[in-house]
Amino acid sequence: MSANAETQTPQQPVKKSGKRKRLLLLLTLLFIIIAVAIGIYWFLVLRHFEETDDAYVAGNQIQIMSQVSGSVTKVWADNTDFVKEGDVLVTLDPTDARQAFEKAKTALASSVRQTHQLMINSKQLQANIEVQKIALAKAQSDYNRRVPLGNANLIGREELQHARDAVTSAQAQLDVAIQQYNANQAMILGTKLEDQPAVQQAATEVRNAWLAL
Repeated sequence: MSANAETQTPQQPVKKSGKRKRLLLLLTLLFIIIAVAIGIYWFLVLRHFEETDDAYVAGNQIQIMSQVSGSVTKVWADNTDFVKEGDVLVTLDPTDARQAFEKAKTALASSVRQTHQLMINSKQLQANIEVQKIALAKAQSDYNRRVPLGNANLIGREELQHARDAVTSAQAQLDVAIQQYNANQAMILGTKLEDQPAVQQAATEVRNAWLAL
């Protein structure tokens, strides 16, 4: 048995050396495969990209201007950031916008009242024209009745002159009434309240102020 042990002892280092060679060969093949894979990946993908610590891409840079004025309370995007349509860029203090909205509503209410008053005045001025026409007709009738009396010296010239002056005055008052009515009509243009230019302008200001909230 001692002879067999002596003959088997030299074979153990040979087996260990063979395992080490196979392991080194496998590692070498693995490194080669990894290197080839990296090379292929670089050739197909990475070689098309460049990297630097300080570079900018020439993209679509658009200057953005605010449509409304106000105090900025928060900034949601910085310079050169990528943003999409509809993204919130800044938040404005709503105090000024609310005050502008309330002011616009007050102006609209005032415009409606003023325009409505003009429409009421139009009816009153039209009625005044009819009153002045009646006054003129009466003055003209009185004068016509006194003319024969004056020609017959049944009344004095002064009384006849007063009758003539009354006709002139009544005609002048009628002319003034017509002018006032025409001037009032020029402001309301004969349209409905909601179609009045002043009311529509005030309503537009309210809509703009509401959109700015």
